Amino acid sequence: MPLKANDTDGAVSRKRVESYVAAREGVTEVALSDAAATLTAAQLLNSKLFTQEPSAARTLTTATAALIVAALTDEVTGTSFEFTIVNKAAATHAITLAGGTDVTIVGSASVAAATSGTFLGVVQSDSTVKVYRK
Repeated sequence: MPLKANDTDGAVSRKRVESYVAAREGVTEVALSDAAATLTAAQLLNSKLFTQEPSAARTLTTATAALIVAALTDEVTGTSFEFTIVNKAAATHAITLAGGTDVTIVGSASVAAATSGTFLGVVQSDSTVKVYRK
């Protein structure tokens, strides 16, 4: 994940690197209610873990590419972020990941019951994001 310098001399300070690593490594579970939902840019970038126990097929939609890019301070094209969706349904109900405006899902977007799916988002430009199933 690229990190742009923003100090007046163009240097990346130790504190900025420490903050970057702490944000990259932190994970907070977001327990979603049993309904379709839109995942915010902050949730995608900072929480990184979504759980849901659906009673029917559900769709989770990402934030728009513009919102994701805006939330990535000091980041550039090529920046990546990872998140996981855990489907806690015991049997039949899948969770499908859908892309918000200008977000393209590549690979299987369906997370079957009693499984999880990990996704890698990659900023393609200042207005587009691709999310790959790992």
